[in-house]
Amino acid sequence: MDTLELIGSTLGLGFLAGIRLYATVFALGMVIRLGWFHPGAGAAGLLVLAHPAVLTASGIACLIEFFADKVPWVDSAWDSFHTVIRPIGAVLLASAALGNFDPAVKATLMILCGGVALASTGSKASTRLAINHSPEPFSNIAVSLAEDALIPAGMWVSLKHPEIALALVSFFLAIFLWLAPKIFRAVRLRFVAVWAWLGGARDGAEGSSDSRLDLNRTGRHPALAVLDAYAQPLPQSYARSAQKSLGLAETPTGIPAAATGTIDGMGNSLGYLALADNGMAFVTRRWFRRRVLTIPSADVQAVEWKRGLLMHRLVVQTPQGERAFHVFKNVKIGERVATPSAPVPLAQS
Repeated sequence: MDTLELIGSTLGLGFLAGIRLYATVFALGMVIRLGWFHPGAGAAGLLVLAHPAVLTASGIACLIEFFADKVPWVDSAWDSFHTVIRPIGAVLLASAALGNFDPAVKATLMILCGGVALASTGSKASTRLAINHSPEPFSNIAVSLAEDALIPAGMWVSLKHPEIALALVSFFLAIFLWLAPKIFRAVRLRFVAVWAWLGGARDGAEGSSDSRLDLNRTGRHPALAVLDAYAQPLPQSYARSAQKSLGLAETPTGIPAAATGTIDGMGNSLGYLALADNGMAFVTRRWFRRRVLTIPSADVQAVEWKRGLLMHRLVVQTPQGERAFHVFKNVKIGERVATPSAPVPLAQS
């Protein structure tokens, strides 16, 4: 295998590792074990993948991932924890495949392989996050099965036709660089959601269920009263933008949140959701400038909370259409507040 073919095979395996690390390791070990693929002397390090202990461990992990990847939101949690693991695994695969290659070239290709794996796992994670918001689970399962089928097909191309694998990976990287900002925001959102999920509720934020539903205190419908229970001072620049947008005399409080794709130009953007008597304002930062979405109280027709594994979804119906926000799991929406089956109309003032 010449240098160009070796580069194609290595980057192809790195791409597959970013999609399914354990399946890639298991499949590569099996084809070596069965004698379908014979690594050259320079790639003798790959022979360890055919060891029974490695096959057993990778097979068990592959089986667990197969089922975890079919469950909406569980797959997103799984991807979150593996965003770092998969590129590291790809780098180790590249190190074994390149063997006693020239050290400088080997180091360069290992870095490239890790970068390809990071790009493919980031693309996978952001795609699955978007699919998980669909109301039915079948699209999630269909995409997962397609990813399962990609591993043996991609393995065959990478090992038998490395020049084609190199061309396909190059095309993928070109598309990835174009979509990188959107993918970065989706992956960053997932990390923040996992951190909030593990961190739990803010001290003293939950209070009692009755206090969050006291309409005499909040003057708002319970679906929005939850935001009051968890409201905290906003960073100064965000608070000023929300105050100006809502026309308030005092700076408002709010909660960390993120915009969904229902808000044009702000999808997956992290920011703060401020709530005042005269409306709501979502403040974020995109391309080094502050952006604000204001929803006047008069435009709010209905509110709905939807539960998710990593994030809740706050849906606000307006005459202009649906405006939805991701709300992190350290906000406890409560059984009496959440109404996922049907929109909750606002109380008439």
